[in-house]
Amino acid sequence: MSDKPVGAGMFQVNENEEIWGLNRRFILFSNALLVNMFEQFQDLLGPVAKRRIYEVGYASGKMGGERMREIFKGGIDQFNQHLKLAGALGWGKLENLEYDESSGRIVLEYPNSWEAEGFMEAHDNKKGDSTQCIFLSGLIAGAAEGAFEVTYEGEEETCVGKGDKFCRFIATPMGEKRKVMK
Repeated sequence: MSDKPVGAGMFQVNENEEIWGLNRRFILFSNALLVNMFEQFQDLLGPVAKRRIYEVGYASGKMGGERMREIFKGGIDQFNQHLKLAGALGWGKLENLEYDESSGRIVLEYPNSWEAEGFMEAHDNKKGDSTQCIFLSGLIAGAAEGAFEVTYEGEEETCVGKGDKFCRFIATPMGEKRKVMK
């Protein structure tokens, strides 16, 4: 385990034992806890829950992207900085980022996303039969909208949680390719 500070040293614990950074309070919990909550929503609400989880990710990514636009002024450099910040916060290391300027298509690869890892932890390392990173698909698309000021749709193409080599996400501007989550 590294002694590298979490969040590149951006966080402090105050006298009330609260974690603060980036002018807001944070909490820490395991990947499996969040994945378990997502699965409970899906069991309760069925397929609608997947779309809602995606939309929560989207709104979160968009909000972060809009805040970052004030500093980085948008575009692929901002999007990349957003991902680096997420990595510093423990969201995972990005292995590959491809951006097609003419179409706006973005492809990202992670060797193991927190969502896929949490799924496997919650299921005794058993692989799922579908991609697992619903929230992250939305978060990536929302971050792209925040950076480019264009509505994006995200999807996960391959997933470590179902036995693939890496989690591969594709974000495309709305209208270029539309996939409805099932």
